[in-house]
Amino acid sequence: MRIEVLYEIPEDPALRRSWNELALRMECPEVFYIYDWAVAAQRAYKDSLRPLIFLAREGEALVGLVALARKQTGNREVVFLAGSTADYCDFLSDPGRRSELVEAVLSELRRRNIGNIVFANLPADSRSVAAISRGASSCRYYLHSRLAYLCARVILRSGEARATLKQSVVAKKKLRRNMRELEKLAPVRVPHDKSWDKIEPGLPSFSRAHVARFLETGRISNLIRAERRAFLYELARGLSGSGWVTVSRLLVGNTAAAWNYGFEFAGSWFWYQPTVNSSYEEFSPGYCLLATIVADACDRPDLHLVDLGLGAEEYKERFATANRRTLYCELNGSFWDHLRTVGRNSAVAVAKASPRVEKWIRAVIAQTARLKARLRDTGVWGLLTWMARRLRTSLFAFEEVLFFEWEAGSRKRKGSGTTLRQLDSDLLGAAAIAHADDTATLDYLMRSSPRLRTGQGRGFVLLAAGQTPVHFCWVKDFEGFEMAELERTLHAPKKDAVMIFDCYTPPSSRAHGFFAEAISALANQLCSEDKAPWIFSAATNRASLQGIEKAGFTYKYSLWRKRILFVYWGKGSVSAPKIEKAGRSVPVP
Repeated sequence: MRIEVLYEIPEDPALRRSWNELALRMECPEVFYIYDWAVAAQRAYKDSLRPLIFLAREGEALVGLVALARKQTGNREVVFLAGSTADYCDFLSDPGRRSELVEAVLSELRRRNIGNIVFANLPADSRSVAAISRGASSCRYYLHSRLAYLCARVILRSGEARATLKQSVVAKKKLRRNMRELEKLAPVRVPHDKSWDKIEPGLPSFSRAHVARFLETGRISNLIRAERRAFLYELARGLSGSGWVTVSRLLVGNTAAAWNYGFEFAGSWFWYQPTVNSSYEEFSPGYCLLATIVADACDRPDLHLVDLGLGAEEYKERFATANRRTLYCELNGSFWDHLRTVGRNSAVAVAKASPRVEKWIRAVIAQTARLKARLRDTGVWGLLTWMARRLRTSLFAFEEVLFFEWEAGSRKRKGSGTTLRQLDSDLLGAAAIAHADDTATLDYLMRSSPRLRTGQGRGFVLLAAGQTPVHFCWVKDFEGFEMAELERTLHAPKKDAVMIFDCYTPPSSRAHGFFAEAISALANQLCSEDKAPWIFSAATNRASLQGIEKAGFTYKYSLWRKRILFVYWGKGSVSAPKIEKAGRSVPVP
């Protein structure tokens, strides 16, 4: 067995054919092992991974391979090239030659002085597991492995067992009830698209829906990153010619209520990257789509498995008839690095055993990330100033909030090619993608998403030319409005009064007047709905006050609260002294 090393996967039809033949000869063939997957990963992640492909040959025949990569952050760390994209990763060869291949590759890595190797998502039932254990010892690597994921699976047996499985799926009360309710809205159908001309147009809306759905659950989707979206694009384009990609949609009329970006390969239908349209959440569209896929698979004699992929989500267990384990294996050339790996993984295991501890750790990590971002943006002095201000206001504070009303006949601001639209999940996803590297904006969108999901107010977004989101704001009834700043509930001064609140301009769009433009446009729209628009601002926020006055709002009154240590008191004020702004007076208390 002769090892050949490639630093880039070439566009080579002969290599593609030999590579894919090896993938099909695996003890459990997977779409993740094929040439097209590795090429898509190479193209999409070229800025973070450098391919390191080991080909094992006998003469000119390809008898084994493994697609690895170096991380751009350091040459001593090697991972599976598909480790961040594939549910399963492995060494490819005939099962009987696996040990020979693994030992040859590990020997070559050791010769290259590679000190850290991570084999993530390695199937526990693969022959590579035992081969890695033996090879690590002979090549002087220290091995630590742990359980990574449990992957739920639906085994499609033959004959009567398959018919029974289908009947149990289609007879589920939850499925029948939700499909019946969806049918009341519009005709329901589930196309399974395989051709590129049908898949490509829907990929952007799928990505936006996935990002929005994750925000609603307090998480950041991997599709917020351009690399991940590029990967799915390249992969679908590459696999569509072979019929191995299948993008399924649950359509209610012409609107997608749920998606699954999946695959059909070697008798397996894969539930890879699903998401739902939150507008249909009450009907469990993802559950309905999965049930439909399982039922359709039961009618397909060429299929023997529906693989539900990584993650032990509760809904998968309703369908699963078996599970498959994957392992995380880490090899270190240094004993001390090995001890650190064992200690780190043990600490993670302890934290996950206690949801309270894990939540606290995640909160600390998130707060640390925010402090790092502030340090990066403002420098050491800016961070210290901010911390001192937070400490002072936590002990002694005077908080004053000013209230403004939009009066009939207020002037309309001339727009600058912008459009005000009501926020929905599609726009939420688009906004997050547009500001993927802006932590503050992502925090705002994550805070806003539960409000959108539950209907606690209406959100609006101002779109600049090119449909770029440049400002966000919300509207809610004035009566009963919870004033978090003062910890009190407001009562409306007049009938049909509504409050504009939680206004936010992304840092990259500030100093262009978008705040004033957005609230002016929104106030005019609310007036056309026979509403009385109000808005408020902290008395210390001069930029906000100037924008509110510029938009055409008139000051009416203020509320204030004092705090010394932990004692609060406050009252309302209707006086209106003046402050000077740009050579003219603005009425504020």
